[in-house]
Amino acid sequence: MAAPQNTLDELFRIPPPRPSRRGPAPPASDRPREVQRILSLTVPVAVKLAERDIPLEAILKITVGTILEFDVSAETELTLSIGGEPIGTGQAVKVGENFGLRVSRVLPVGDRIAAMRS
Repeated sequence: MAAPQNTLDELFRIPPPRPSRRGPAPPASDRPREVQRILSLTVPVAVKLAERDIPLEAILKITVGTILEFDVSAETELTLSIGGEPIGTGQAVKVGENFGLRVSRVLPVGDRIAAMRS
């Protein structure tokens, strides 16, 4: 039996912000070179629209122009993931001729870093 999936609200329970005791972050020019190199690394970021199970027979019948329907409202928040791990949610937006995501919820920085370890 499969383990129950967490709801998005459970995955993205975000604590209220705490005041920083350290003050503002130092300017980028004051960061050690090693930290600057790490922060310049790129990681795969994905936005998940929806998913569903489809019989193999239906997969074999997919052709150019096929429309796959999902049981998700067009207004449903999309999941933002890093390396397959959810780190936030947001709404689809159009940016010029491109697709974008307006982030509405995001996990704390520590949890986002932990997601990159996967």
